[in-house]
Amino acid sequence: MSEENNSAPAPETTTNGAPKGRQGGEAVSVPSFRLREESDRRRSAETRAQQLEAQLVALQGEYEKTKSGLGQIQNQHAQDMHLIGLGFQANSVRRFFRREYSDSVAEMQADQRPTFDQWLEASKADPLYSVHFERLNVSQPAATEPEPAPVQNQSDSLLASLREALNANPNAGATQPAAHTGRQYSGDEIASIRGKQGGGLGAQKDSILATLRAEGLIK
Repeated sequence: MSEENNSAPAPETTTNGAPKGRQGGEAVSVPSFRLREESDRRRSAETRAQQLEAQLVALQGEYEKTKSGLGQIQNQHAQDMHLIGLGFQANSVRRFFRREYSDSVAEMQADQRPTFDQWLEASKADPLYSVHFERLNVSQPAATEPEPAPVQNQSDSLLASLREALNANPNAGATQPAAHTGRQYSGDEIASIRGKQGGGLGAQKDSILATLRAEGLIK
């Protein structure tokens, strides 16, 4: 044989000059430690995702709990303000009404439950609740009437009329006082005389003065 026939064929190469694999150009397999690293990273990511999901569920639960608590506080405040507006000042009585309302509507369908104001109004005739409304009506003070103006007695009326008559006539009383004739003059009578005489006592002035002196109302 010739020398050319005995020589081994040259190995095939890839386009970049690297020798091909035995299976007709297949890529070299990935090392096992790389596979383990990728597997560990995947498991770590999945674990972290599960933890975040659990935290999100917990936060949603806390939010709903806080929202429900706030709604209860707002409802209690509104009910308290309504009861206070009606005159129920005792906290124990307001707590009693709130508890009774809660127990009553708990047995009803959600769309059939009355509001607190409606339930309270409908419960006024119930013997369990009417006693509180009756006590409320008793405890509220009745409207006070204005005090009547003090009634001026007859002597005060006579003196006031006499002073007005004397002030209207500065010369009154300058002459000798007249003797008392026994005639009595009431306050209405003096006022009638003054009305007819334009504010004075007219011809009956001396007689009226004498009567008042005799009664000790003037000097």
